Amino acid sequence: MKKIITLLAVCLFFACSKEEQQLKTVRALAIKDLQIQLQLPEGTKFDEKDIKVSEKESELEKIESVYVVTFNIKSQDREGNEVVKTHTLEYEKIGEGGLSPDDYELKSFN
Repeated sequence: MKKIITLLAVCLFFACSKEEQQLKTVRALAIKDLQIQLQLPEGTKFDEKDIKVSEKESELEKIESVYVVTFNIKSQDREGNEVVKTHTLEYEKIGEGGLSPDDYELKSFN
């Protein structure tokens, strides 16, 4: 009985670990794409709490999942008032593994 519980715990650990790695991969890919789309300087830093990655189920059976990345970018206008712009990127998982940026395709950028 102990062996079965240990085996299940190990499987759960590795499953959660892979999902976290997939989310990190999507986050890094989204940062790169946002810099390209908005023509931001290469050294632009983003606050991790302003980036949200979520997974939604796709309507198509052949697509495993769709990831939605939401960025809140804060800046100031000429008067010094804080301006917050929200950008949303959607990615389709097109590859098997999900740990490579090549496993995802940018579907939309708003």
